[in-house]
Formats: sequence, C-alpha cells, structure tokens
Amino acid sequence: MNSILEKTINEIHIKKSRFIALALPIQEERDVVESLKLIKKEYTNANHYTYAYILGDKSNIQKASDDGEPTRTAGFPILEVLQKNDLTNILVVVIRYFGGIKLGVGGLIRAYSSSASEVIKITTKTKKITTYECIVKCSYDYIGNIDKYLRQNTNLLDVAYSDEITFKFKIDALNYDEVKSQLFNKNNYTDNLQIINQSSEYA
Repeated sequence: MNSILEKTINEIHIKKSRFIALALPIQEERDVVESLKLIKKEYTNANHYTYAYILGDKSNIQKASDDGEPTRTAGFPILEVLQKNDLTNILVVVIRYFGGIKLGVGGLIRAYSSSASEVIKITTKTKKITTYECIVKCSYDYIGNIDKYLRQNTNLLDVAYSDEITFKFKIDALNYDEVKSQLFNKNNYTDNLQIINQSSEYA
C-alpha cells in the first residue's frame, strides 16, 4: 500500500457548488479529529464537511462520513477512491459550499468521487520501506575506509571508541546486502554487522 507525503488541496466547481478537497497524511484516529477541527475553523460556514480515511495496512481501519448529505453519496465515494488507489494512513475531507442547485443522488456521488480523485492525482505518493538500525565493529586499522563508506552510503548515527570502534547507522532494507558486502570487504573480510532494530515507515 501507499500513503501521501503532505497535505494537498484541490477545488472543483459543479453547478455553482464549490467542492474543496483536502488530502492529509495521518498516523492515528486522533489525527482525524484534530484535522477536522482545524479545517472547520479555516473553512467556516460550509454546508458539509464530508470525509473518509484509512489507517493501517492489513487489518486497517476504514471510516466515512456523509455529514448531512444523503446516505452513501459523499463519504463512501471518497472512501472508494482511497481503496482503488491502494492508499492508507490518509484522510480526505471534501468541503461543500452549496451553490443553490441540487445535484441529485447520482450527481452527488460523481461530485464527491471526482473531488477525491482530483486531489489524489496531485498528491506526492510514498511507499512503505523497512529500515534497519545496525552496528558494525572494527579495529583502528580499518576505521578510515569504514567511516568514509558509512558516511557516504548510510545514515550514520553514532561512533563509539573503546578497544574497538563501534559504528551505529540506519539503512534501507533494500540496500542491506550491498552494505553488508562492502563492510565485509573493508573490515578485513570479517562479518561484524548486526541488526539491532527494525522499523517500517512511509517515505
């Protein structure tokens, strides 16, 4: 699944009604509550603040709100757009300022679906990557090559000096085999690389 990098806004007009769509990255349900509060303060006096969100990966949370529009004409079409785009950890809010012309059930579904689709098109997508936090130890004889390599090819976190030098760094799991091979060669063909932590995040 994918997520999005940052808040994105798009607006469309249909029969004099304004539909303002906001896509936001979220990490937990509390983010939804806070985001809706801020949006309602920024976009005051709108007729509807409809939304849908998905959280998590396999056993994910999916919710939608029509906020006063006829049942399943607003929140559910937005949710369907998120599902079709294989997105998670995302909230999409579509704000409607009514223009005086009723759209009917079909028109509303198309309007909210289009609003969500258009804002999703212009978001910056992110993929979930696995990151390893590692340590590698070496003698002072090999510090130069290893230090230089880690600074250029990993996220170097710490260097500790004692009888041996211990480097702590982070790497993308996709690069693990290459980094391991290079360190083996630079560390006198000694395998001293250890994974001490593993995490996954969208980036």
